[in-house]
Amino acid sequence: MERMPLAELIESELSAAIFGSDKEAIKRISILLSEKIEEIEEVELEQEETRSDLKALIELVKQGFEDVNRRFEDVNKRFEDVNKRFEDVNKRFDDVNRRFEDINRRFDMMFKFMSIGFTVITILIVVFKFIH
Repeated sequence: MERMPLAELIESELSAAIFGSDKEAIKRISILLSEKIEEIEEVELEQEETRSDLKALIELVKQGFEDVNRRFEDVNKRFEDVNKRFEDVNKRFDDVNRRFEDINRRFDMMFKFMSIGFTVITILIVVFKFIH
């Protein structure tokens, strides 16, 4: 909407300057045009500043994501180390379980032999008493 009145204003000033040889009209046109050019340059400068701010913000966000990724990688490494430790502990428990199983088998065999021995002795005693 602002362009139409500006265009009409420039048109009237140009016609006054050209057809009426009005030197003041030429000054007004040059002032109007220079003000508009300055406004455009200010807007372009603000846009460029905004672009550079956005680029800096994007870089900052990227850096933040990279930092977070590094932290997650560090945490993953720690968990992997803890997992390795637990695996080592599990291996130790497995070794201890095997030892207990071996000892348990030995005791079972010992009790079986003792039971067989007592049974044989009891049978022999009964047979000797029965014979005598």
